[in-house]
Amino acid sequence: MSRFNLDSSQVRALAIVTLLAFVASIIFLRQYLILVAVAAIVAYVFNPVYLKLNKRWSNPGRASSVTLLITLLSILIPVSLVMIILVLQLNHFVNVVKDSGANLDPTQFGQNIFDGINNVLKSIGISYQINQAAVSNALASSIQSIGESLLKSITSSINGVIGFITIAIIYMYVFVSMLKHQTKIMDTMNKLNPLGGEISQLYFSRMGAMTGAMVRGQFIIAFCQGMTDALLLYAGGIHTAFLFFAVILVCLSIIPLGGGILVLPIGALMVLTGNIWGGMLVILGHLLIVTNIDNVLRPRLVPEKAKLDPALTLLSVFAGLGLFGFIGIVLGPVIMIVLVTTLQVYLEVFKGDPLVDAKDKNHVKMIDSLRTKLHLD
Repeated sequence: MSRFNLDSSQVRALAIVTLLAFVASIIFLRQYLILVAVAAIVAYVFNPVYLKLNKRWSNPGRASSVTLLITLLSILIPVSLVMIILVLQLNHFVNVVKDSGANLDPTQFGQNIFDGINNVLKSIGISYQINQAAVSNALASSIQSIGESLLKSITSSINGVIGFITIAIIYMYVFVSMLKHQTKIMDTMNKLNPLGGEISQLYFSRMGAMTGAMVRGQFIIAFCQGMTDALLLYAGGIHTAFLFFAVILVCLSIIPLGGGILVLPIGALMVLTGNIWGGMLVILGHLLIVTNIDNVLRPRLVPEKAKLDPALTLLSVFAGLGLFGFIGIVLGPVIMIVLVTTLQVYLEVFKGDPLVDAKDKNHVKMIDSLRTKLHLD
């Protein structure tokens, strides 16, 4: 029972003030919301580590600090190794190109590419012909734009370093606090939800499942797809910079449409330059093997309650990328699962349509309880 004696009008006023305070806090902290979201996602993924350490030591502060250190090492070490490998691979690639430069006729090589493209355009009824002058002008314009962008990036990098350090410090405090006070945070959110704690648990369950699916499942699938594409390029005849292509293709495979953006044009270019069998191997291998890796692995890596229609997943990922940047790959589907869950709960409570997890006894009990509270039975 509350120690405040409020009448109905005062209760409504308090509800309005609370809502306004919530909106004001969102506006006030808007530039750090993405940071909080990232900290929450990483905290969720590494929460089993924290719970195990806290159970062993019975010291939340020590357990959360060690968990933070583990998360930083699990990110910094792989990234550092990848950067070192990329530098070595690119250096090797440059040396190979330099050594073969004496036997390479750039003019004839370029002309062969232009002739192949022009023949394809002519065969499909397009009269426009590509020539060296047009390509040179386009390259010059692109290089100038890239140079100007790089110059702006370099001039702003000094301020960026200071900002990065500030953000890193804030992130560490938020991450540790979320781990240490996770029970209190969850209890508070359950109490604030006007639909009750049971509905909150449904949302948290689905949001957690989607977060885990996108962080673990999506990255495992992307790794398999990227490595397969890199192996296809190697088998097709591109023997240099294997690891470079592997890293790039794994990163591209994280988003829908992924590695095909790079692999298919490379395969087409191989066909146009005379490596017909290699190019066909790359193109057909990507279409028949790589695209089906998702179909094989996703049912095993993504739990049933986190599954979305492929079209909704595609829309949510690109919408998330547009709104939140790279982290939107995870946030987009999480927001979509919240919207879908809200619609499903509404349809089940008010329209009687069964939800996906209607076989779960706890879920059925929760819906019956909510219908009783709303006097719908």
